[in-house]
Amino acid sequence: MPRGFVYKSYTADDGSVFQTRVDADHATDANRGWGSAIPGGPLIPRGLRERFVLGISPATGRQGRARIGSSTSLIWQGVATTFNVEANDGTIDTMVIIALRGERREVSH
Repeated sequence: MPRGFVYKSYTADDGSVFQTRVDADHATDANRGWGSAIPGGPLIPRGLRERFVLGISPATGRQGRARIGSSTSLIWQGVATTFNVEANDGTIDTMVIIALRGERREVSH
């Protein structure tokens, strides 16, 4: 698996496209919906919390989460029902999705 972080495009619910750093292992998972990076493109604004899914491993009972780059991704659409994470001991653990958490934006008062 690749190591480190890479820049990828995140497509917000309103269609805006922002750049963000993504774990290189996760960036290669097509089910997560990350787009190709746009050099010089805007970074994710401070008040935007990206969408993500929560999962649990049936084998180990560990919980995990995965950031999702687009609302059209296979995971977000429910087509893919699992995702992989690297456990602390270096093994790959498959998580079954148990919840989706949508994008949130902070607004000034």
